[in-house]
Amino acid sequence: MTRIEKNTMKKVILAAGLLSLFASSVFALTLNDPAPGFSLRDSKGNIFSLADVVGARKKEKTNGVVLSFFASWCVACRTELPLINSLSDELKDKGIKVVLIGFKEDFVRINALLTDLRVNKPIVVSDSSGEVGEKYGVRFLPVTYFIGADGTVMHIIFGEIKDAKELREGAGKLLQ
Repeated sequence: MTRIEKNTMKKVILAAGLLSLFASSVFALTLNDPAPGFSLRDSKGNIFSLADVVGARKKEKTNGVVLSFFASWCVACRTELPLINSLSDELKDKGIKVVLIGFKEDFVRINALLTDLRVNKPIVVSDSSGEVGEKYGVRFLPVTYFIGADGTVMHIIFGEIKDAKELREGAGKLLQ
């Protein structure tokens, strides 16, 4: 390969990488976007449908949903999940549902992780195909979406929720 061909190859690879990065950010949800609807089986075998708890046709009276994507291999998720679990009752008392979504994992792995971490209060669903995560533009974990009662994205935390204050502030946006 000549020097010119090598330089051309490097430029093509760089352009492809930038295009890939740009394309993934185009499809990510942003604030005030409508949250994509989904229905997934929960850890108890029931179907959890987002439309039942937020949006125009909701069946339950809620102030919103905290939707957190996680995976067993994610170190930051292992730190964050017990924190979310510890605040689940407090959020429930405020009319906010907490839903954990095991991203691209089945219940065998999900349940093993949650048992190990003693996480037992939130609703847990499996997005084993990654289809729901794709709708939400999940590119890395953890990521947490705060969805208002009207079904719009009110707040997003990319990366690990570091403390209770950060989670409470995000949930507080659902009560305004």
